[in-house]
Amino acid sequence: MIQTTPPKTYKIKPMSPEMEQKVLKSYAESLELTERELRCPSCSFYIQTLFSDVSGHLKVKCPNCKVITTYNLSYFRRQKRYHAGRYPGSHNTIR
Repeated sequence: MIQTTPPKTYKIKPMSPEMEQKVLKSYAESLELTERELRCPSCSFYIQTLFSDVSGHLKVKCPNCKVITTYNLSYFRRQKRYHAGRYPGSHNTIR
């Protein structure tokens, strides 16, 4: 598990073995996923990193401009676009 900033020592509680296993398993599962950045639509400030399996709605306050926005995460995915006749194995032709 990679942590960018160390937690404050006075706020650390011992983690139960079950919780530690869940955290380690979650981290191992995330290694196969691709990451993408969510940016504020008003000021383009970095808000959060999302993984490729995230779905649903998210309400976030931008730390830069303080705008609160609700995102449907399916609209912010990178989508593969295939054109007729250009996708390998496609039998469609452009006429």
